[in-house]
Amino acid sequence: MRRFALFVFACCFAVRLAAVPVHILATGDMHDWVLPEVKDGQVSGGAAEMLAWWQREEGYTPKKFLLISCGDNFTGPAVSTAYKGQPMLEAMNLMGYDVSALGNHELDFGLPRFKEILKASHFPYVCANIRNRADDSPETLLPPYVINDEQGVKVGIIGLTTTEYVSLVANSPFKTQAYLMTLRRVVPELRAKGAQVIIVVAHAPHPEMVKLAEQAAALHIPVIFGGHDHTLAADQVGDTWVVNTGEYFRSYDRVDLDYNPATQAVTVTQKLVKVVQPAPARTDATLHALLATWQARNVRDFGTPIGYTAAGLPRRAVYNFIVDCWLAADPKADVALSNSGGFRQDIPAGPITRNTIMGVMPFDNTLLRLTLPGAQLRDYLADPAHRAGMAGLRKDGDTYVLTKTGKPLNPMAAYRVLVNSYMYSQDKALRDADPNPTVAALSWRDPVLAWLTAYPTGKTKPLEALVDGAGRE
Repeated sequence: MRRFALFVFACCFAVRLAAVPVHILATGDMHDWVLPEVKDGQVSGGAAEMLAWWQREEGYTPKKFLLISCGDNFTGPAVSTAYKGQPMLEAMNLMGYDVSALGNHELDFGLPRFKEILKASHFPYVCANIRNRADDSPETLLPPYVINDEQGVKVGIIGLTTTEYVSLVANSPFKTQAYLMTLRRVVPELRAKGAQVIIVVAHAPHPEMVKLAEQAAALHIPVIFGGHDHTLAADQVGDTWVVNTGEYFRSYDRVDLDYNPATQAVTVTQKLVKVVQPAPARTDATLHALLATWQARNVRDFGTPIGYTAAGLPRRAVYNFIVDCWLAADPKADVALSNSGGFRQDIPAGPITRNTIMGVMPFDNTLLRLTLPGAQLRDYLADPAHRAGMAGLRKDGDTYVLTKTGKPLNPMAAYRVLVNSYMYSQDKALRDADPNPTVAALSWRDPVLAWLTAYPTGKTKPLEALVDGAGRE
């Protein structure tokens, strides 16, 4: 009997010290692409499709998995812009997300709206490397980390965001600290609070996180999840896996951490998965119904055709079309310029609606009119990033010629230049040159919508017949 009791005790002790599995699913850069892309009989992405896939292929349930996002949850198709991220917020809550990194697009709808999102989310956003931009004080809006109990293992999850945050976010309230400095400060705090395993969820490019893994080897972080650059990649750096999960609900990473409480050792296995299925793909019924309601509302509110293109407009033609519309709407302006990052999609073939234009121009920018000296305008144009969209000028050799006069830019003259408010907020030289710009349009989309209304297009006169698709560099 005594031998039997000892045997039972030994078995129980061995079970207690056996490795405990922690299951993780990770996505990133979803950009509110809650609806799938259906092309050539294949379904790619979709939130309801992804959830059904996880349930079928991974055995996913919220209680048994840690579900994380690497940030940039918002700003993509029109359904996001129209309702300021509400469809994605509701989808992520229903899917069971546990935590999200802070992406640079989380504040696209403004800080007040992001605070509303934080209150309504069933999960926290975490970021350890931000501080108050105004006075360098600790930022209290977001926690730097959380500790989750996952199958009895205390998992510390540290958030990081790109150190380019200030340059990417208009009027950013945050400044950032270096990644390694942040981890060296925060990891000891987490361990002191009882975290048995520590992972990082970052909205930062894969190469930067690979470098961080090399630098932070002594901190014993088994997994660093990254985002921001929309890549699908996984690299083992020493004892650390560095994973980037792709984009648009079209891929994810599954990580299994086996934690041994006796030795505190962590064993990692991971797999990257692309979700492409034959149409029609299986969906989660509840989430599918929720998103169908949002889509129907979006079509009702913003789906009336206001134009037509038979072949669609590729990005180069989109750039030209939009800045041409700006210039046409403002007789006071000489030149219109826009950065490429403001235009997020091509214009697809078929009817053009307000939804189409919101998908192409998802940000809530205004259109500003500046007065710039010709010499500064010429120097500004020397950077190709500043002239992705350019109207009112043409290149003649090494010289820029003003379209309305046919004369070269005069370095000593003053010119009225249209730019979007994001460009102005991010460029000190523009702000210094004209600290008091005037508003040419409250929404940068308004001149485009007005032009489409004033110049009807249809099957006999599609938009592409009226648009210059050539490069203007």
